[in-house]
Amino acid sequence: MQTSPDIAAALTRRAALAGVAVMAATTVHHAIGAVVYGTPWRLHIAFMSIPTVAVILGALALHRRRAGAPSGRAAFVVLAAVLALVPIAWIGAYEGVYNHVLKNALYFLAPGSPVLARMFPPPMYEVPDNALFEITGVLQVVPAWIAAVALARRALGRRTARPGEAARPGATEPPGAYRMGSMR
Repeated sequence: MQTSPDIAAALTRRAALAGVAVMAATTVHHAIGAVVYGTPWRLHIAFMSIPTVAVILGALALHRRRAGAPSGRAAFVVLAAVLALVPIAWIGAYEGVYNHVLKNALYFLAPGSPVLARMFPPPMYEVPDNALFEITGVLQVVPAWIAAVALARRALGRRTARPGEAARPGATEPPGAYRMGSMR
């Protein structure tokens, strides 16, 4: 399945910008945690976010400038790998889903559960006692999901456009698709 260049560019840009949003959200979240819990070591994430964002934006810029060239394709591979590993898997899935969504779900749905204590042992994990910290932790999942969907659609060669994306003629249905009223 092939994607038109306009759709591919829009999906690549969406994935990259969502990845940058994940890194910004996690930096804010960890800064809140550093202040609320008196744990300045949480600020280490800024030292991870800055180079990650630089690689994402640099790879995006190179890919956009040289999309058809080998260097542009290599830039996309770097961009996709960094997005998949850092904002999507590490921050979105592990930090957002596991450390916050699952922890909060267990805390509120099964308070005092031994499973909660085993999966989220103190002092490594905080009991959900600060709404701002927990909400910003859960919100990391949103841009990570957007990045994951856009990257997957780009990698799999999505054929249809969303509103605002340019579509190539005939892209709305796969070849040989049954159309209402057709005789095939």
